[in-house]
Amino acid sequence: LCLKKGDIVVVTQKEDGGWWEGTLKDKTGWFPSNYVREYKSQGENVTNNKMSNIPVDLTEQLRVNRAVVVMDIVESERAHVTELKTLIQSFLMPLKNSNIMTVDEYNQLVNNIEEVSKIHEELLESLEQVSELPQSDQRIGKLFLNKASFIRSVHLQYCSSHPRAVNIIEKYKDELNQIMETQGAVSPGILVLTVSLSKPFRRLDKYSGMLQELERHLEENHIDRGDTQRSVSIYKEIAAICLSTRKQKELELSILSGVVQGWEGADACSLGDVIKIGSVAFGPEHKDRYLMLFSTHLVILSVSQRLSSFIYEGKLPLSGISVKKLDNNGAIKNAFEICGSLIDHIVAICQSKEEQLDWIQKINKQLGNNRIISTTSNKSMEKGNRIPWDVTRLRSVPPLQFYHSINEKMICVAKKPERTFEDDGKVLKVFEAFCSNTKSRHASSGI
Repeated sequence: LCLKKGDIVVVTQKEDGGWWEGTLKDKTGWFPSNYVREYKSQGENVTNNKMSNIPVDLTEQLRVNRAVVVMDIVESERAHVTELKTLIQSFLMPLKNSNIMTVDEYNQLVNNIEEVSKIHEELLESLEQVSELPQSDQRIGKLFLNKASFIRSVHLQYCSSHPRAVNIIEKYKDELNQIMETQGAVSPGILVLTVSLSKPFRRLDKYSGMLQELERHLEENHIDRGDTQRSVSIYKEIAAICLSTRKQKELELSILSGVVQGWEGADACSLGDVIKIGSVAFGPEHKDRYLMLFSTHLVILSVSQRLSSFIYEGKLPLSGISVKKLDNNGAIKNAFEICGSLIDHIVAICQSKEEQLDWIQKINKQLGNNRIISTTSNKSMEKGNRIPWDVTRLRSVPPLQFYHSINEKMICVAKKPERTFEDDGKVLKVFEAFCSNTKSRHASSGI
């Protein structure tokens, strides 16, 4: 919380350790307790009067409205849990037993829907317990904060696999439609399945709005005000990350499962998992391009004029490139440069600073991984083969091993004339004498 001398802060939480939480101008945050002192007006302690600046009737109305908001959060969460259970028990389990698709396809269709249902059941149980407490002790914002990391990880996994589920629905739409309607779904049954499988991330989008509405009906000094404010921003961020992940996976799937015009080399699927994919602009002409980052390659694509397909522009091995951040100027902003000894410098312009930093971080991470593997293998070879050097190493020696062809026959090497060996020996003796004399001179100088 940003304070200046003379500000009056309404304290919401007093924690040990020197930091308190309070509200100033509708914003709640933490501040050092030794920077403030208790404010008293006309001999009365303002901190003891919880709602001194708000009329009694307005305070009561605030509490009534808050009770309605809390009830709506609990009831909507209960309805969501019921819908998820119905989807799993009434539709997905019969679908699993129908054997119309492979086990792998079924797992891609449902993904971790049961884990999603479980986390919402736990959230509902906690909400019901908190809602039964007196309003002054209800800490719904804190509850959502405590659950945020679990909700984020579970929904992120679900959203990343949802595009594949959509493809499977399209592949088996007639069979799925029949099964859904046989199990009691409203016609068309395929629409019921599609909508039901999208409910987890659509529910996620609503949390920040519900928490914001709850915050509007909390008193300035309510103990949960700060946590509720923080949970609003956190759940906005979670929803945004899940949406971004879903869009990226949709784009990735459309490229990997479609036909890329002019593709060269092995199939894109052979390059491994896609680490990052996104649109950038190349050069001062701002040519639209798509970058696909794999563990060992960076693939460059463009879009056809009709926006109907992707066009292959190039594939850069990470072992031969480096990236660096570029400062903003009049011509470019949020850009990074791709350099390499075998390529022209490429300037990639991102849509935001966050995208710029994310691309640089992810590419450099893969570059580091590749260099670590390369360096480790080189060091192990050096460690095993290192022999102290001396003059005798100039002399010719027989090979350490025989080289065999595929049929295990020894490869014959043409024999040098004896005259050549004699000449080589004379040259080596000259080198040895020179090295010995040089070593003696260095030793004499040292003495």
